[in-house]
Amino acid sequence: MKLGIILVLLIALTIITIKYILYRRQVKEICRQIQFVSGEVTNHKIRTDLKDKEVVELAKRINDMCEDQSKKENALIGKDRRLKETLTSVSHDIRTPLTSLKGYFELLMSEEDTDKKLQYAGVMSERMDNLSDLLDELFTYTKLQNQDYKLEMEEWDMTKLVLDTIFSFYEIFKEKGYEPELDIDEKSYKVMCNDLAVKRVISNIVKNALVHGMGDIRLTYGVEDMINEKSIDKKRTHEVSMQETDTRSRWVIFTCENSIPHPENMDITQVFERFYKADKARNEKSTGLGLAIAKEMVEKMDGNIEAKLVGKKFIIEIRFHVI
Repeated sequence: MKLGIILVLLIALTIITIKYILYRRQVKEICRQIQFVSGEVTNHKIRTDLKDKEVVELAKRINDMCEDQSKKENALIGKDRRLKETLTSVSHDIRTPLTSLKGYFELLMSEEDTDKKLQYAGVMSERMDNLSDLLDELFTYTKLQNQDYKLEMEEWDMTKLVLDTIFSFYEIFKEKGYEPELDIDEKSYKVMCNDLAVKRVISNIVKNALVHGMGDIRLTYGVEDMINEKSIDKKRTHEVSMQETDTRSRWVIFTCENSIPHPENMDITQVFERFYKADKARNEKSTGLGLAIAKEMVEKMDGNIEAKLVGKKFIIEIRFHVI
């Protein structure tokens, strides 16, 4: 009897010893693979010879961590590349008004006629405003590319922000002879957002319509209820029961709609890319960063922005959750 017990213990000890040796060998192999992966740019995955649940789970977690890190590095590389491309593209736009300013300054200094001096000074003032706008857009865009940059969010009356921003364009609309069509719900709707960012987004969208549109601007603002269809019992598709009212969410929606002269030339999938219009519609009144900045700001405030093309109508919609 005692001999049998001793034999069982010896067998168990042997199995444990073998397991221990295999585990140590596997840990060393995993360490070797980690060292290789950390020193190389590779898609190599950590592999295991042992199929024990714990070892497989360890390898999986390491691979997931490496994949996540790789995605972050690629994102940073992409942002760095885009930033360099932006700086290269903007350098041309900075040189243009500077060259123009220098030329008009020389004319101003050599001119005797008072009226012409005032004319040159007016042009210089306009060029300086354009340059200031460009630098401001570039600075804002650069900040938004930093993944750690956060917008301070507070509870704001979205209706007031929308109305204040639209009314700030009154003089511009009047100067251009435009009469925008307005369909505004003036009820108060509270939203968690950054007030300055919301005004910047709406301003950029309206400015885009003014610069590239044909003057028939339509601005709408209101609220809509949306239903989370995943939460609804699909056996009842005709109506939502009282128990399902909590699956509804309310969104405020601001829409800017205007006609564009050549819709066939627009790639709707690229309108929020920086400098998208650089090759076809770039002009001194546009930095090419307005809609890119609008998209970045809306997404940092957990909102949604979308562009659509319906015939000759170019439409931009932004949405935020009502709280």
